[in-house]
Amino acid sequence: MMKKNGLVLVLAVLVGGVAVMTWLDQPRRLRSAFAGDLYHQRYDEAARQLQPPSGLSVDGEGGLVLVDRSGRSVTVPAEKLPFKIAGGDGGPPHDFKMMALGPDTDGILDSPPVTLHLRIDGWKVVIEAVETD
Repeated sequence: MMKKNGLVLVLAVLVGGVAVMTWLDQPRRLRSAFAGDLYHQRYDEAARQLQPPSGLSVDGEGGLVLVDRSGRSVTVPAEKLPFKIAGGDGGPPHDFKMMALGPDTDGILDSPPVTLHLRIDGWKVVIEAVETD
């Protein structure tokens, strides 16, 4: 009986540990999944990860329509895509940022990049702001 109780206790501790590790790792996994979907232009998958009113959709010309948390809408032309994850953190209160650089001439951008400032809120991503200049 004592061995059975000890085994149940060990299993409970292991299951609890796995649950805590999964919960703690969720922001990193969500950030990676969202960034990967946006980079590979899987916009339907990326849109499902957003917390309203944040949103994204494709316009008739292949551009990406982004809506930030305040409801402001910005259209990114198709020639500027895809978005790539930017190094470092997104700066307070943002968790990470992504940039669409667009075409360049000899390594110099032809137009200013578009920067997404993003935050993880529970199990969803929030577009905090879209910076276009």
